Amino acid sequence: MERRIEEERARIEAEYRRVLRTSVEFERKIRDSWRRKCRAKNERIAELEARVAELERRLKEAGR
Repeated sequence: MERRIEEERARIEAEYRRVLRTSVEFERKIRDSWRRKCRAKNERIAELEARVAELERRLKEAGR
């Protein structure tokens, strides 16, 4: 009886470690994806801001 309890305990611990590992991997993928999207968004914002600044500069030059 005691042996079966120890085997069940070992099986449950192994399952727990597996679930925990896959959960951490899943969260890491989500976090990495979010970071990539934020970086891309920030790069796009910087590009658009630079474009607006260039257009404003050209308008000022044309208005002289």
